[in-house]
Parts: sequence; C-alpha cells; structure tokens
Amino acid sequence: MSRPRGLTNEEIKKILEESDDEDIDLDDEIDDPDFQFPTHNLQYSSDSDECEMDIDHDTIPQNTKNSGALSDTDTASLSSVDEIPSANASGSSPILWFHADSTFQPRMTIPAESSPSLLFNLNRSATELDVFLKIFPKSLMIWISQCTNQRLEKLGQTIHPTDPSEIMLVLGCILVMSYNKVPKFSHYWSSNPSLGNVAIKNAISRDRCKMLLSKLYFAEPEKPENASKTYYIDEVVSCLKQTFKKCRSESSYQSIDESMAKFKGRSSLKQYMPMKPVKRGIKIWQRCDSKTGYVYDMNIYSGKETGGVQGTLGERVVSKLTETIRGKDVMLAFDQFFTSVHLMETLKFPAVGTCIKTRKDVPNFTTKLSKRGEAEFLVTKNGTMCARWLDSKEVMMLSNCHEAKYAKVNRTMRDGSKEEFECPVAIEFYNKIMGGVDLADQMANVYELDRKSCKW
Repeated sequence: MSRPRGLTNEEIKKILEESDDEDIDLDDEIDDPDFQFPTHNLQYSSDSDECEMDIDHDTIPQNTKNSGALSDTDTASLSSVDEIPSANASGSSPILWFHADSTFQPRMTIPAESSPSLLFNLNRSATELDVFLKIFPKSLMIWISQCTNQRLEKLGQTIHPTDPSEIMLVLGCILVMSYNKVPKFSHYWSSNPSLGNVAIKNAISRDRCKMLLSKLYFAEPEKPENASKTYYIDEVVSCLKQTFKKCRSESSYQSIDESMAKFKGRSSLKQYMPMKPVKRGIKIWQRCDSKTGYVYDMNIYSGKETGGVQGTLGERVVSKLTETIRGKDVMLAFDQFFTSVHLMETLKFPAVGTCIKTRKDVPNFTTKLSKRGEAEFLVTKNGTMCARWLDSKEVMMLSNCHEAKYAKVNRTMRDGSKEEFECPVAIEFYNKIMGGVDLADQMANVYELDRKSCKW
C-alpha cells in the first residue's frame, strides 16, 4: 500500500486564498467586552530550587502615601517625560515609572543609626555561663531532659534517666569539641596528654556522653498526625527565637538572607544549593544585625507551601521575619531573591535590595549604559525608586527610602591603581549593611562540629 501524497505548493496556496475570502461572523450576544485572558508570570529565583507561578489575581494594593511620596500634582510636572510601563507588568493597570527629578521623595526615610543595648542585667561577677543561660535558659534544659527520658521509656531501655544538669554538661562538651578537634570521639577521654581533654574527662564519662548524644530528644515522642516537618525541633527553635528577641534591642540596620546548616544525611528538609559554600543542608531564613551578626529572628525552610499562598517565596519570607520587629526605626537590606516591586511598595519598613530585571513590574530601561559609573533612575508615584548602575557589570537596585543621588566609590583597576566613580547612594548603602547573615555564619562556623547521629 502506497503512502498518501502530500499537498503541493500550488494546492496549499489555493486553500489559503479560499480561506481568506470567507467571512467569519461572531455572535455579539456572547461577546463579553470585559473579558480578559488571564496572564501568567513565571518567577524564578537565582539561588533557590523553587519556581513559583503567580496568576494575576493579586493586584498590588495602593499604599497610603505620606508626605514623602509623589502626589498626583507632582506626577503632572513630569508630563514632559514619557511614562515607562513595567517590563513584566500584567493585568489592566501596570505600574508606571517616571524619570526621577528634583520633586521625587521616597516613601520611607532612613532611620538614624543607634547602638543596640542588652535587655538584661549583668553584674561585674557575671561569667560566660550566666550569659549563655540568658540565651539557652534552664527551662529549655528541663524540656530536653524530659523529652529524652520519655523517649528512653518508650524504647523500653533500662538506662538511668537524665536531668537538666547532665544535659548542660553534654552541651558544654559539644562546645568544647567544636573548637578542640581530635581524630576520634573517644580521644577526648584518652590518657595521652596530647589528645585527652581534662575538662571533658572531669565532666562526664565517655560511654554516658556517647549514649546521651545518641538518645537526645527535643520533642514529645508521640508525633501528631498533622505535625509539621520540623516538629522534632520546633520547641527548641521557638524558645531560642524568644530569647534572641528578649536579650537585645533592635539595631537600626539589619539584613535578611538565607543560611545553610550543613547536613549530610537523608531528610525532606535538606536543600541543595551549588553556588553556596555549604552546598547541602537545611536552609534557615535569618534576620540579623548588619554590624555584629546578632540573629534577631529565624525560620527553618520546610519546603514549598501548599494552599492559597500569595506573593513570591521571598516576599513571604520577608513579611514573616518583619512581623517580630519591635519599633519602627529599623532599615532592612536583602538580595535579589527577596526583592520585588510589590514588596517595596507594601513593606512597612525602609528597605533596599538588588533586583532581577525580569521580575514582575520592574521597569524596562531603554537607554544603554556604556561607561563605567553611569547610572539611570526611574521612580513611581508611590515613592519607590529603581536604580541601574554600570560597574564591572550592570547592577539594578530597588529602594523605598533613597533619593536619586550619587556617592563616590573607589574601584581597583587592572593595573592596580585606584579610580573614583560615581555610584547611586542606594547601592553604596546596600553594600554597607547587607552582610549581617554572612557575618553570623562566619562566627557560627568557628564552633562547627561534624558528628554522626541516628534518625529520630
């Protein structure tokens, strides 16, 4: 049986001409003039394995503008400037951007820098242990000992129960082991002076310490059916979050970023981030002091949320971490994973952050920056600014608290010489206050300890 012959070019041309002559009538009775096809906007994060699709049912709410935002009369003065729509705007009312001029004022103001203070009293005779117990209170030691004893009872093991003082000894041994490393765990109890640690040997026996480390439990053994993925550590995290908040007043400048706790085992919480120093581990969102790295708040990332969630993952993380801020004189900085136009226009705190140019509602810059140090500013009538600056590569920044002004920065050239360039004030300020979480990671890594443990 022969294969069916395809249409020749002449036959195809004839069919197309016949179709052009036919009129297609639409029934006006079923034509809905208000109908609009839904548009979808895929948003990707450069440093996360999650991709979120946002269907445009969540239009950006209009903020109540303060005296710092552009009013309608101010935008009228920009009538000679073309209105620049968002590059990825969706829906019937995209955010309009204007070239910045002298009338622009940001929506928020940058707070004056002030030094945070301790919120508990310490006398001259206070020791390191007294400070530690403010962060890691005795009530938490009691909880851990109770949960561990319940676990031992459930397993039916005839082991002498533990108590809060013994739990404190085990935690102290872990801290000593983290900065005093030896080849094997048992070497800490060695009689060899070059290996054994006197403090650990005098505190607890080897077998008892090894047994408790393998049986430590931080939650009630009976796990509820609707418990979260982080059930076994939730009580500890909740306690630490409360003590972090109570022990220190809020600093003026803080940063929000992700931290990775190294973990090599199997867990549904484990994330893989190839561009990070710690590539595999448990991701923790943190809000830290920019100068000291003090952790004010943290949340463990347990995977993609289900249900009717709104906004990007970065927006939800920032909103959650800022709920616990006490006071208003706090400025935030975060990177492009978190930054969006919607976040900048709705956040209750002054903020600055790098931005991805393909993100929703980001303006479409038309001019090309050709010389290092050149910049361009676009603003909205609600007081949000988008700055684009050419350094060694192009940088884009969003801010709700900076004016369209320049600062001076020094850059090292290829021949080793220093050269001064103009830089938007927002970018200079971002570089100044962004490193809080990285500083916290740097200090925590001093006490890093790898050890094997059994699955709960």
